[in-house]
Order: sequence, then structure tokens, then C-alpha cells
Amino acid sequence: MKIAIVIESFDPHAGGLERSTAQIATELAGRGHRVTLLAGGCRDTNSLPGVTIRAMTTRKRSSALRLFLFNRWAKTQLAEDSGAGGFDVSLSMTTAVPSAVLQPRGGTVRETLERNIAMRSTFGARLAKRVGIWLNPKQQLLLYYEKRALADEGLVKVAAVSGYVTRQLQEHYGLPTDKITLIPNAAVMPKVDKKQRDEWRERIRSGFDISDDTTVFLFAAINPRLKGFEPLMKAMALLKDRGVLAVVLLAGDFWHSHNRYAASLGVRDRVRFVRHTKQIESLYAAADVTVHPTFYDPASKVVIESLMMGVPAISTVYNGASDLIEPTDGATESVRGRVIPDPSDVKALADAMQAMTDPEELKKCSQAAQGLDGLLSMRAHVDLLEVVLRDAAGEISLKPSD
Repeated sequence: MKIAIVIESFDPHAGGLERSTAQIATELAGRGHRVTLLAGGCRDTNSLPGVTIRAMTTRKRSSALRLFLFNRWAKTQLAEDSGAGGFDVSLSMTTAVPSAVLQPRGGTVRETLERNIAMRSTFGARLAKRVGIWLNPKQQLLLYYEKRALADEGLVKVAAVSGYVTRQLQEHYGLPTDKITLIPNAAVMPKVDKKQRDEWRERIRSGFDISDDTTVFLFAAINPRLKGFEPLMKAMALLKDRGVLAVVLLAGDFWHSHNRYAASLGVRDRVRFVRHTKQIESLYAAADVTVHPTFYDPASKVVIESLMMGVPAISTVYNGASDLIEPTDGATESVRGRVIPDPSDVKALADAMQAMTDPEELKKCSQAAQGLDGLLSMRAHVDLLEVVLRDAAGEISLKPSD
């Protein structure tokens, strides 16, 4: 098939959405499909094997005007390449541009904004954020485009990356069930044998002066505030008061302000700042549990990667990947950590973390997390996505041309 993939901005070395798009495009190209990536912003130096990249501009910028121009440009690209000899099917990773198949990997804009408001701790702060969104031209344009994309006549299917995203589509937009297919999010992780894991574990723990009897939690985030940094630090303070021996590794976008916040709560000795790393797999190996008390995540790759490495996780109901931690079928033998109902509930988070310091509970959850690497792989994800794209291409070919 000739497949067009649309994304607002693209850097294969970035996190989340852009990295996943790179993995999906590469996997599709590796299966013999002719893949063209249509990006609003992409540097000339970015490339993918077997994938053609067209960019509106080489710069990544964020504004209402830029979004408007990207929407027009992407639709023009899709229209010019439609018909005989053109794209067989289009796949948009953003609801800012309509396509035959939508895969809103960031979830819906409406839910994203609602959860951004909810993370504010006071009524005044939440009201100010809501008014700010209402007055923000780009946010309003995103909401407008999303509503239009989900009602577009050319939409064949929305590929939701989690049950949480499915619920967003139904509750916010009333999208019918037959328009949605669930394709759980996935990740790419290297195969690591026990010897390598043990080596990483020993090196990192000794390097950060962490004793063998200390439970190590890993918190990885590019946006620490959204992912629950403040509740996590308060939970660490509670654990310290309870006499629980635990340390948290902080990997990602961390600065002096985060250091000061940990110090203000008296837990600076309980945290280790790793900051940015290209060897996240070694941190999973060093950790006993991944903790991700996020205010919003359509389907966290951090949790997925952790489970692929056999490491239990703690997250919240506002993370689509939490279905993997506590399966919705209620099977207790498949519990792979803890899910808390409110990311602001510090006590609930501390209780969940303390429960995972029990050797027997940790062993049980770790065993339940074994053998998920194949199920959660990007190859398995693209297997399902490829079927949706083929079906959509078939529907498009049967439609009478104008």
C-alpha cells in the first residue's frame, strides 16, 4: 500500500508521539509498504529507513497561525496525491488533520485540556486555567479541528491506543462503537539477558550509593509536573516518616527547582537525579518498581516499557496503560502493580508504594509482568494497525470518485 502518515511535528529522537510514529512508519516500510510522512515541522537531518519525509518547514513552532497553515498544507498534500497512483490510505496521528484512519496517540484534545485544568490544586487556579484555554487561539483551533476531523465523511476508523482513549471519543464526541477499534499502545525495547540486567542493576545502584535492602522506584518524565512529580515527592516524605527504606531515580527533564522542592520536603536524600538518558532500559533493570502517578496519559510508554522489562508499575486511572497493571477483568493473578484513583491523593500513592516494598508482593507482581515483551511490542501493534489500514484502503477504493 501507499500510506501517508500525518504528524504536526517530527523528530524521531523525541519522546512519546514522535518516537512512536517513527517506529510505526519504519515497521510499515519494512513490510514493503510505500510510506510518506507528512510533517508540519521536521529538520532536514531527520530521516527514517525506507520512508519518504515531506515537511512544511524545517522548524518546530507552536502557534495558532502555524497550526492553521499546517492543516491547509497537509490536506493539500493528501488531496494532490489522492486518486490513481496516489496514496491508498492516510493515517493521521493528530486530530488537527482529517484522514481515513485517525490514531490520536495523545488522546483527544478535549480530555487533554480537562486534565490539565484538573491538575491545578485550587479552584482559583483551575478557573484561571480554564479561562486561559478559552482565550487561547491555538487551543480553540485544536478543538475546532478535532470536532471536524471526527465528523469528517472520509473517516473510516479511529484506532484508539487504550480503553481510556475509547471512552474519551465516546463521552466527548459520541463517536459510535463501529468507528473505533482498540489497538493497545506498544513500545520497542531491547532483548536483555539476566547477566546484563544484573550488571546494570549493580552498576547503577552502587554508583548512586543505594544499599541492597532499599526499594528503588523509577520516575521517568519529560513533563514532571503533569506526570505527578509533586505528589510523588510528598509520598516519599510520608514513606520517610513511616520508616520505609526507599529511593526514587528521577530520569528526564529535571532542574534545580525540582531539587529545591525535594529538599523543602526533607527527601533530598531519598532521590537521585539521573536527568536525560538514552539508556532507559538500564534504569528499569536497576529499579524494583516504576512509579508514574500521572494526571494524564492516553497510554504511557513508560509503563509499557517497564512491564516489557518485567518491572511492576504504579500509576493512575488517568493513564490508559493502567489496564495492563490491573487488568479490567479483575484477575488478581495478573496484577502487575497498583493503580490509584486520584493522582492528587498522596496517601493512596504512599500506600501503594509501601505495599510494593513487601518482598512477597513485589515478587508476585514481578512474576505477573514476565513474558509481556512480545504482546506489547511495536510489531504486534503494527500487525493490528496494518489490518485497519488495509480495510480502510478497501473502503476508499469502493467509493465512487467525484
